[in-house]
Amino acid sequence: MINTSAIILAGGRGKRLGYKEKALMPINGKPIIEYTIEVLEGVVDEIIVSVRDDRQKQLLKEYTTGHIVVVDKYVDTGPLAGILEGLGAAVGEYVFVVACDMPFLNAGVVGFLFKCAKGHDGALPVRSDGIYEPLHAVYRTGPMLAGTEKAIEHGERFILAPIFDLEDMVHVEMDKIRELDPKLKTFLNVNTLEDIEKYNI
Repeated sequence: MINTSAIILAGGRGKRLGYKEKALMPINGKPIIEYTIEVLEGVVDEIIVSVRDDRQKQLLKEYTTGHIVVVDKYVDTGPLAGILEGLGAAVGEYVFVVACDMPFLNAGVVGFLFKCAKGHDGALPVRSDGIYEPLHAVYRTGPMLAGTEKAIEHGERFILAPIFDLEDMVHVEMDKIRELDPKLKTFLNVNTLEDIEKYNI
């Protein structure tokens, strides 16, 4: 029985990486997406990988075999396009949505977010300065799908647009997450070639 799902958003074009395939960038000799899938396999019942087109689907095939792969229907819509397709394919009542560029994803933190979300519309980490982490959060599949569809129909590309429509979101403070991940490495992401060099240790 599938209760929890995860959507890995791999469709970004890696603009700040010189349009290199971000999901395949190596960290300590292994593509980022391989780390992400390995962590999530131990936490969720199903994994969905969202890609931008059929060409990217083929490029990632070696790493996504055995998991669901969805292709964006909407072009130039940002992460919401991938979230929409992933939610449409998800069977779990709750889904963890994550960007594919987080090589230090923490399984304990992901599991904690699922616990926080239970009985609510989702669990959204929020930093001490008020900044949200919507691409490292758990959502109830049904309401988030409806909200994402509405946002896209209205021409919204802002990732928080559907989230602000959800009525019962739990905001998870960083102090709680630090108990599981003291340095908050789970939120570190790769955006530049300098990041790649920094994280290859």
